Amino acid sequence: MAELERREDHFPDRVPSSRNGQIAQLIEAAYDAAPQRRGEDAPLAWGHPAVARLSGHLAAMQRTVYPAARRQLGEDLNLLRECRAHARETGWALRLLHCHLAGDGAAGGRRPENVHGWLEHCLDGYRAAERTLVAWMEERLTTGEREQLALWYRSALVRAPTRPHPRGPHAGWPGGVAFRLHGFWDGVLDAIDSRPGAARPD
Repeated sequence: MAELERREDHFPDRVPSSRNGQIAQLIEAAYDAAPQRRGEDAPLAWGHPAVARLSGHLAAMQRTVYPAARRQLGEDLNLLRECRAHARETGWALRLLHCHLAGDGAAGGRRPENVHGWLEHCLDGYRAAERTLVAWMEERLTTGEREQLALWYRSALVRAPTRPHPRGPHAGWPGGVAFRLHGFWDGVLDAIDSRPGAARPD
């Protein structure tokens, strides 16, 4: 992917593209497990499927899309830093939800609406930053490069952790090792716990 290795000299316009390439479609599908509000005052019913799918999505982004974006962005990494910051906060919110669903004592005193509300707030910020970053990349990648990036993302998603790991490394070779170990061990725990909705996407 020669284009992904090229560095840009100037930071371009950040207005998201109207194009919807394969990688954008895959990323949007990652949110299918998240509950949808059925009325203005209706609460969202967050559960294990949402935790598993969103945890895997964040991890797959860290392993595939973010490194590609870093190469594309060159010296101006503000857009990537913003996305990573939102991802980190979202990871902690997912971690709290996971602990709450598992009955962890550390989250026992939290009201469900507060746990859900923090996650929803984090996701709003993260999805906006993520869409901007992906749209920026799609404007600069060839069709073949976008397809390759989508394949990398899909491959990572089927091996990704199904639980949030906000403390672990996410970049470089330490991140690669952590990704594989967390993905393997989460699969073991999901089988032991018979955790509902934890199956990885095909």
